Amino acid sequence: MKDLLDSLRQGQTTTSPSGPHPMPGDEERGASLPVVRVENEPSPSADFELGETIGVGGMGQVMSARQTALDRPVAAKFLRDPHGDPTPLLREAIVTGRLEHPNIVPVHLLATTATGAPFFAMKRVEGTPWSEAIEAGRTLVEHLEVLSRVCDAVAFAHDRGVLHRDIKPSNVLLGRFGEVYLVDWGLAVSLVEDQVLPLASSATFGGTPAYMAPEMAADEPSKLGVTTDVYLLGASLYEILEGKPPLLGLQQAEPSHPRANDPPLYSRPVPSELASICQRAMARLPQARFQTVFDFKEAITRFLQHREALELFDQARQRLAQLERAAVIETSPATVSLLGLEAHSIFTECRFAFEQVRRLWPEFEGARDGLQRALALMARHELVRDDPRAARILLSQMNDKPAELLAAVEGAEARQRQRNARLSELERDARDREIDLALTGKRRFSIAFGLFVGLGSLAAQLAANAGLFVPTTALAAVVFGAPLLSSELYSLMMSRSVQNRAQRQIAMGLRVSAWSSISLWLFAWWLEIPVRSAMTIYLVLTAANWSISSAVFNRQGVFVAIPIAVAAVGSALAPSWAFAIAGLGSAVGFCSLGWAMQERRVTPPS
Repeated sequence: MKDLLDSLRQGQTTTSPSGPHPMPGDEERGASLPVVRVENEPSPSADFELGETIGVGGMGQVMSARQTALDRPVAAKFLRDPHGDPTPLLREAIVTGRLEHPNIVPVHLLATTATGAPFFAMKRVEGTPWSEAIEAGRTLVEHLEVLSRVCDAVAFAHDRGVLHRDIKPSNVLLGRFGEVYLVDWGLAVSLVEDQVLPLASSATFGGTPAYMAPEMAADEPSKLGVTTDVYLLGASLYEILEGKPPLLGLQQAEPSHPRANDPPLYSRPVPSELASICQRAMARLPQARFQTVFDFKEAITRFLQHREALELFDQARQRLAQLERAAVIETSPATVSLLGLEAHSIFTECRFAFEQVRRLWPEFEGARDGLQRALALMARHELVRDDPRAARILLSQMNDKPAELLAAVEGAEARQRQRNARLSELERDARDREIDLALTGKRRFSIAFGLFVGLGSLAAQLAANAGLFVPTTALAAVVFGAPLLSSELYSLMMSRSVQNRAQRQIAMGLRVSAWSSISLWLFAWWLEIPVRSAMTIYLVLTAANWSISSAVFNRQGVFVAIPIAVAAVGSALAPSWAFAIAGLGSAVGFCSLGWAMQERRVTPPS
């Protein structure tokens, strides 16, 4: 263990060979291998023409070659040391040949050269190691798709009872046309009895230290299993996320190590879901990991399915940050009018993005929390704008309602209710004081009443002068019941249109005036006052009533008071024409009042 840690500190991350493993019938197997002619130069008699070296591993080297019989490019793998033990090379060739899978390089031939050097020819992949692609900075989604296809190859091998034991990005080749191949099966072991591969439970130490699972680093072959390769897949995921190998298994192999139980650490931002997947795959205890490669791949697939949601989530978070800045700026009502439209626009985009994320990924708590944050910010924005109704609507859409925000909305609603009540009170008071309600109806009524009284009084005067009847106070009481009737008609008209306190006061004043007039004539009849003298008294009383009305309710009452007062004087000076003079004064007074109402209506107050 100490030697491995020392080698890592010195930058040595090459594969450590597992050493020779006896194979049943090695001699017979070696003798039975076909012998082919391999030349370094083009030759008509060569079966294979070698080219340049493609790569060098722990025990072998791979060279480009051309298979002359089929005129096709291949890759030929030889022992790096011509005098070394050929067993690992033969095992790798046989195991790789067994595993026919789209993500495992096909083996075309296992043979020996004329000099007895074993080699095997396989499909030549025009591409680069995945580790170089990681350094080149491909997108995360591209790397995860590669990892998913590597999982397919490993799951197939597990189904055939084979553990790879050396899964890492440098052992994955990426072809020019999208091919993904898991290579270098030289350290593979078997989960079941096998004539070629050693049993996992008795395998010797081997693997790449920077990626090793704890049971590999501790050299505990009895613990090797499917979850060992799961750990290696998790270590490859870590390299995708961090850009370098994890170097964690060696620490986990020593339970007393300070970081033995620490999760993988990252020096740059990593999606939390992927970090959780990686942590579980690289758990120190095998039983805490994903129990199959399918489980691990399914977790990766779920994340890939969420990538659209994550892109939208990033956009939503950007809008949320803008909304938060706007909320900080909008601390005074003076700035709200300038920023209100922008804030609403940002909130609309932010909310739409979060809701789309929730539709694509219902379980994603980040979208729910982000939406709650956006709703809370916008509710506070509406409170600054003094719109508690909008804030209440936003608050009702929140699953978790902050107590502080709820109290703020309730306080704003209470203040608004107080303001509305005060405003209603002021409006009601202004309405009650408004004299000009139903102005057109009152104007028409006033002119019609003046003409009616004037013409009626003139007709009564002419009839009296012609001797058609003799005026009496009793008859006058009946005739002058018209004001009483008119006041009741006016009150009825106002009750059917718009009525307020001012109108009710005017109507009450008219009623009082009418009833006082009737009372006057009845009193005059009882005292036997001459009818023409009673007429003068009546006109004085009416002028006084309208003078009081003009002082208390509306100055326009003077238009009635003055003509009737003049008529009172005229009736006193010419008693024989008292009825005509009274009618003329009433007609002039009420028509003038109607004219004054019209003038007030069309001329707005200054």
